[in-house]
Amino acid sequence: MPALPPPRRDFPAFPFAPYPIQSDFMSFLYGALSSGPGALALLESPTGTGKTLSIICSALQWLVDHRDAAAAARGSTTAAAAGDGVGDDDDPDWMREFTPLPPEKPSTKKAKPPAVARGKAPRKAAGPEKSEGFGEGEDEEFLLEEYESDGEDGMRWEAGKRPHRGGGGGSSSSESEEDGEEEEEVTPKVYFTSRTHSQLSQFVGELKKTEFGRRLRTVCLGSRKNLCTNKDVLKLGSANRINERCLELQKTKKSSKAKVEGDYRKVCQSKTSCRCPMIRKRSLQKEFKSEVSEQGALDIEDLAQLGKKIGTCPYYGARDLVRTADLVVLPYQSLLLKSARESLGLNLKNSVVIIDEAHNLADSLTSMYNSRITSSQVSGYANKLIINQDGMNHSSHQQQYDEGKSIASFQTLADFLRSLLNCNDNGRIIVARKKFSGQPEDAYLKFVMLSADKIFSEVTYDAHAVILAGGTLQPIEETRLRLFPSFSPSDIKFFTCNHIVPPESILPIAVTRGPSGMTFDFSYTSRSSLPMIEELGRFLCNVVTIVPEGVVMFFASYEYERCVYDAWQSSGMISKISKKKYVFREPKNSVDVETTLNEYKEAIQSCNNCSRDTGITGALLLAVVGGKISEGINFSDGMGRCVVMVGLPYPSPSDVELTETIKHIENISNSVLVGDDNSSSKYDDECKLQPGFDILRKCNKGGREYYENLCMKAVNQSIGRAIRHVNDYAAMLLVDSRYAHNSSNKNSSCPTDKLPQWIKTRLTRAQNYGEVHRLLHQFFKLNKQIH
Repeated sequence: MPALPPPRRDFPAFPFAPYPIQSDFMSFLYGALSSGPGALALLESPTGTGKTLSIICSALQWLVDHRDAAAAARGSTTAAAAGDGVGDDDDPDWMREFTPLPPEKPSTKKAKPPAVARGKAPRKAAGPEKSEGFGEGEDEEFLLEEYESDGEDGMRWEAGKRPHRGGGGGSSSSESEEDGEEEEEVTPKVYFTSRTHSQLSQFVGELKKTEFGRRLRTVCLGSRKNLCTNKDVLKLGSANRINERCLELQKTKKSSKAKVEGDYRKVCQSKTSCRCPMIRKRSLQKEFKSEVSEQGALDIEDLAQLGKKIGTCPYYGARDLVRTADLVVLPYQSLLLKSARESLGLNLKNSVVIIDEAHNLADSLTSMYNSRITSSQVSGYANKLIINQDGMNHSSHQQQYDEGKSIASFQTLADFLRSLLNCNDNGRIIVARKKFSGQPEDAYLKFVMLSADKIFSEVTYDAHAVILAGGTLQPIEETRLRLFPSFSPSDIKFFTCNHIVPPESILPIAVTRGPSGMTFDFSYTSRSSLPMIEELGRFLCNVVTIVPEGVVMFFASYEYERCVYDAWQSSGMISKISKKKYVFREPKNSVDVETTLNEYKEAIQSCNNCSRDTGITGALLLAVVGGKISEGINFSDGMGRCVVMVGLPYPSPSDVELTETIKHIENISNSVLVGDDNSSSKYDDECKLQPGFDILRKCNKGGREYYENLCMKAVNQSIGRAIRHVNDYAAMLLVDSRYAHNSSNKNSSCPTDKLPQWIKTRLTRAQNYGEVHRLLHQFFKLNKQIH
């Protein structure tokens, strides 16, 4: 077996001179991939350090190098075989699986498949998978059933062998001949996945900066809602209804019959045509694929625009490009759901899987397998029966019934029943009764998946290597227990680094007291007291006089933000703050977030560009931990000169799903400690609803650690939004006396122990407000001179 290439330090595709930490990151990732098969690595690099570009240049360089090595090895093996009779079967597995990378992109024209022998029926395609669209946002959209295209001769094609999409109604005879065209599977591939479509588009944007954007064949997969070009379907609005209508149009086909002369007898063939005009003509799908190949890396928006221009479906067009792609960029659900992988024909064997934004991967995995059915869905048929019996079958009532059509309700029921096939230890069923407090929420049954490791093992089993990347991945031990408990700590490769910004560019402070000397305590029992809220207001009034440009303040919940804002409004505190900063609030509706952010940014820019002194120096944005702003928005430069975290945002322990997850993790942790996977639960009656605080008090380490980690991961995600590049600078104020406490007991840790290394090493614990004021004044005076 030929030697594998040694780890590299040079990555010529990187478009700039890399910083040392970027070189270290790329070399570590390259080495991790070279140590496969079965490699598992976690790479932690702070937001703003060029993580995405480093992933692209190292992972794709590894792909190119290994393709070249495999091609060279195969050539030498073939030459040797001619002399000594050794055949290809003696090649090592890793070498046989690699497809050499061609120096130039091949022609899109492909050879026709061999004719099917008479009397042999073709095999059926793979069956349908779990429905997409449990959630309402794009992050919760799942892929739906694979579109099975009947050819002109009525045959179905073998699973994994992808014919061109579309029906035959508007096709020419030449198009019909291409029905069975098969394209060779390119292996290995690199699969890059992230949570949202915007993150995937950002990845493609970085890819275009490198030579790999043109050199390698890239396909970006998205949801129907983002890629559909059928206006009649798009106007339905919600992701669920778009998915359902798409399937209806495919399954309801126009058909006609024609007699065809065979060699021995006349046979009757069925010509079928999909009712969706966007996938009816194969010639347009072929044109779409050709254009994508010519243009290089395209993101989801690019694919949608190209589909509109050509007049064909980019959703199915992109899916047909997966087999020949070197790099597949796709959302979490498309890769991590087994049913979605089967539908798309994704072959993970010997390929590289890179999962970005992996800080909450275990929770993301389990939530994909949750299923929920409401009482109005178990009762949809009965409701329609009542309407018909009462003679109330008017258009308005009929329209109301149609909103939750039979397909949606039945699919929901089927998904819930499928969930019951899981092992009892892997999940729980929650029964929620109808609320009588005037809230419109239905009663419901919900299956909650608890075991993420069994789901994730399906990915790690096949892949050559799995890479988890993110800005904050620690603590590693919790990640190991929840995702890959069979791996020992020594089997997991871990990389972390400091930020690229110099020490003088960030100022993290644990703020323990307010201007009047009151100790800040934003625990659940104290945070709503009026004196505490007023002290926080006095503190903020002082901060906005020192900090230039933008200030972002994070609260634990929308309810608490509203409570604080209303109190400040009544006391006149908002009026005082408004003399220094324009005040904005994060909207609950995600649709309005972009508008609010644009207004916030424009307000800051207007202050910088204003020629006269109005006294207003920027803007204040009141945001919520776990909201859209805390997760995916970057506050670089003037957008976030100071980030204020109010309290420790622990999730409510009264949440039933959370308490069940805590119990599950505690049991896993205990079984690892005693070395017995079958150890009994410490909770006497797992079906009995117990108060959340009681459960936390019973926890030894695992469950409590998970609860604390949820809080600090949310803090890290929020405060990490401010520093985005080497010339950026910002202050980070952690407002609560608990941030300055040292752990006094082995079962709990100091919150600041879980801060990222680059913040923790520079943290100052201020004993009074005067110290905070002095540090802030010096910090912004210094950076104003530097920048």
